[in-house]
Amino acid sequence: MSRYFFSRAASVRVLTATLLFACAASQAASQQAAQTSAGDCDRACLRQMLDGYLAAVFKHDPGAAALTDGFFATENTVETHKGEGYWKSVSGYGQLQRRYVDPVNETAAYFGLLKRDGNDQITSVRIRVEGRKVSEAEWIFGTQGPGGRGEANPPGLLKYPPPEGNIPASERTSRFIMISLANDYFQAVTDHDGTWVPNDPGCIRTENGGGVNAAPRPGLCLDGFQKMTQTKDLELRRIPVVDEDAGMVMGTAIYVRQPGNPALDNLVHEYFQVRSGKIAGIWTSMYFLPKGSPVTSGWENRQGGSER
Repeated sequence: MSRYFFSRAASVRVLTATLLFACAASQAASQQAAQTSAGDCDRACLRQMLDGYLAAVFKHDPGAAALTDGFFATENTVETHKGEGYWKSVSGYGQLQRRYVDPVNETAAYFGLLKRDGNDQITSVRIRVEGRKVSEAEWIFGTQGPGGRGEANPPGLLKYPPPEGNIPASERTSRFIMISLANDYFQAVTDHDGTWVPNDPGCIRTENGGGVNAAPRPGLCLDGFQKMTQTKDLELRRIPVVDEDAGMVMGTAIYVRQPGNPALDNLVHEYFQVRSGKIAGIWTSMYFLPKGSPVTSGWENRQGGSER
C-alpha cells in the first residue's frame, strides 16, 4: 500500500476500503436485498428483451421491437431516432456474443461483435426495461484502436474474450463491492495511481480489441496509470449494469484530456469482471470524440444508467 493512499484520508479510496471491510461479512444479506428489490423483469425476461430488441434492429424494423412511447437512444453520444443510425447499419451477430443482465436496475447489456455495414464491429449496447418494454438504448461502436490510433481490432477481442457464463457462487462478490471496484478504477485513472485497487494477478485489459500487433499481458490491467497524465478527469461516470451472477459490472465515463493535449476525449463502456472481491479482467468498447466536441455522453440530462 503506497504512502499516497494514507495521505488521502478523506479520499474515495479510504472510504471504499472501509466500506469493503464493513460489508464483507454481510455479503449474503446484500445479495438477498438486491434480489428482493429487483423489478418486474427478472434475468430471463431481461435477456429476452435484449434479444428481441436486437432481432428488431437486425430486421431494420423498430415496429418489431417492444419499445415505450418515450424510447430514447444514442449511438456514439448522438441521439438516434427510430429507423436511423444503427437501425440501418446493423444486420446481425458477429462471432463473439456476451450478455449481462441486472434485475435490480432492469437493465441489460450486450458486448461483443455485431455485423455493421457487413463487417464485424466491436459493439456495446445497454438497454433499460420499463413495464416489459425497452425504454432506453445506448450504443457504442468501437471503431479506432487504443489511444485513437489506427483501427479497432475485432480479431483481438475474439482471441482475448470476456469469460462466458456465470462464475461459481464461491467467487461472487456483493453488488455494493462490485460497484465500488468500478468506481475505484475510474478514480485510480484520475489519480494516475492504480496500485491500491484490488486486482487478480492474471487480470488483463483489452481496449477495442487491443492493438493490432499487441496482446494484453496478464497482471498489468492496472499498470501504467502513472503515465496516463494526459487524462485530466473521468467525467459523467455511471454504473448502469451489475450482473452479480456473471461477476460483471459495466461502467461508463468520458476520459477528458488535459487542456492543450492532442489526445482525443473518449467515451467508454468498460466491463469489469470481479472475482472474489478483485478485478479479474477489463474489456472496453470506446468511442473517440472528434477534437473540439463537447464533453457529452448524450445521457447527462436523463436518468438513464443510474445505479441502485
